[in-house]
Amino acid sequence: MKKLIFGFLFIGLTSLLHSQNNGLSKNVILEPVTIKTLNLSYLKEVQSKETPEVAIALENEAARYDITEDPLFDREFEAYEVVFKAKTEGGSSGSITATYDTDGKILKSVERYKNVLLPRSLRDIINEKYPGWKIHKDIYLVNYRSDRDSKKVFRVQLRKNNDKKNIKIDYKGNIQ
Repeated sequence: MKKLIFGFLFIGLTSLLHSQNNGLSKNVILEPVTIKTLNLSYLKEVQSKETPEVAIALENEAARYDITEDPLFDREFEAYEVVFKAKTEGGSSGSITATYDTDGKILKSVERYKNVLLPRSLRDIINEKYPGWKIHKDIYLVNYRSDRDSKKVFRVQLRKNNDKKNIKIDYKGNIQ
């Protein structure tokens, strides 16, 4: 019985080995892989979990953009300025003017977004400090420089009856 089991096992394994090598095996040649920078330092500086959605989408696009593949790219120039724009169905819009070096790193950016949803924490601060006032419109501004901390501020227009009030508020809740 033991010999019979080992016999079937031997025949089964040899037939599997034979069926996998039909004599037509070829070497597989892999294509070269291109690694691109993603401007992670830029994304870490300008994005947080409270960043408006339109800003996240546009910042991700700017971070992934490879200036070296642009037809106008020429290593003779020190920097390139690229403008990105976006609109959403909800009425938000935004633009980024990003400056890239010849390696594709973002050196600086100026970002402006209109009619974005303010983070819940900032809306609560505004409602507490200005009871009865409603947010009429807002602009989210981001100024990024690779060698400094970025500046992120919301300019908000509040309305109550016929009165208007313009304020600036940052992510820490500081109102100016």
